[in-house]
Amino acid sequence: MLGKLIKYEFKATGRTFLPLYGIILLVACIHRLLGRNTQGIFVELNKIGDFMTLALVALFIALGVITLVMTIQRFQKNLLTDEGYLMFTLPVKTRSLIFSKLFVALIWVILSSIVGFVTFAILFLDGVVVKEIWQALMQLPEVLKAADYTVDGVMIMSGLQMIVVLVQVVLSGLLGYIQFVVTVYLALAIGQFPAFQKYRTAASFIAFFVINMIVGWGIGMIGSDLLGEAILGINMNQFFAVINIMTAVVIVGLFEGTHYILKKHLNLE
Repeated sequence: MLGKLIKYEFKATGRTFLPLYGIILLVACIHRLLGRNTQGIFVELNKIGDFMTLALVALFIALGVITLVMTIQRFQKNLLTDEGYLMFTLPVKTRSLIFSKLFVALIWVILSSIVGFVTFAILFLDGVVVKEIWQALMQLPEVLKAADYTVDGVMIMSGLQMIVVLVQVVLSGLLGYIQFVVTVYLALAIGQFPAFQKYRTAASFIAFFVINMIVGWGIGMIGSDLLGEAILGINMNQFFAVINIMTAVVIVGLFEGTHYILKKHLNLE
């Protein structure tokens, strides 16, 4: 049943994201074609190219806004309004309802990042750049060895460890986004308590900022101490590993808090 929920969520949100992705890639391709003609009689095309640049910027801003709006709307409208009466009659666990929306929201963010990378490649990559990137990849072992970080002749971090740190940073970004989404979900769930019936939007906003303050304060205190130790020589991988574990624990707590409210205190009036 979880698979059907995810499929339904993709179908409902794909009608917005897929055409937008297509438009972004199309504009990027047109921009690249115009960019090849920059002299003489093509001066007017350059003006169109400038317009295409502004269009791409506007499209990516729109993509970010739409992603945020869809994340909020799909959860609120589908689970906390009249549609919730239907959703909660399905033979599926409340956790599955929440997870399906969280999972799809994360996938769209990843796909949006891929579209951004492809757009960059369309605009700027050519044969020379691709050749240089390939040569750099072939020399990666030597590059990693040369990247060893030493202090007074003592190796503090190898090049390979630096790569692992970068991977941890990417993971930290993904976990940070998941934390943001489940914080939104919990805030929306808190806002639908009967006590806040007349001020649900305001209550959700306040709850969102309060949750962020509490979580940020807790992770910030521990993280600042760990970072100080990391700067003094402790492996940065340990620092990011601890931060990522803490973030994962927070995500589970926020998710379970949302689940508890929807299961025990759901109010669709």
